[in-house]
Amino acid sequence: MSTIYAESSAVLRWLLGASDADRIERILAAAPVVVTSELTAAEVGRSLQRLVATGRLDAEAAERAWASYAAASQHWRLYGVGEPVLQRVRQPFPREPVRTLDAIHVATAVLYALEVGPPLVLSVDEQVRANAGALGLAIAPAPG
Repeated sequence: MSTIYAESSAVLRWLLGASDADRIERILAAAPVVVTSELTAAEVGRSLQRLVATGRLDAEAAERAWASYAAASQHWRLYGVGEPVLQRVRQPFPREPVRTLDAIHVATAVLYALEVGPPLVLSVDEQVRANAGALGLAIAPAPG
């Protein structure tokens, strides 16, 4: 298996036990290297706080999810949201419109591909998947 770029939508589905959580967890566990944006921790933390505040998740479940994220991400390579990423974000994407946070993830995966080698983009977000695929990156999980 190749390097995985873990985008926050897939990470959250894994942490929250969605129907495809086991499949996402297997992909993450099998990867020799997992890369993600520094942004992912902020998105995961904010999403958990929002779910607790709206009553869709209890505080203990959110703490367990955060602990799982913290343990897993200790072994991941974090890619900074620096000027090269932000410069790419300001450029057009093949499948517009793209939200800013999604553009940061796609830009990070593309720059990682140019600097190190192409990762397999792990995402369940349709815009991230469409843009990463249009830019020549492989996508997981496979539909179905």
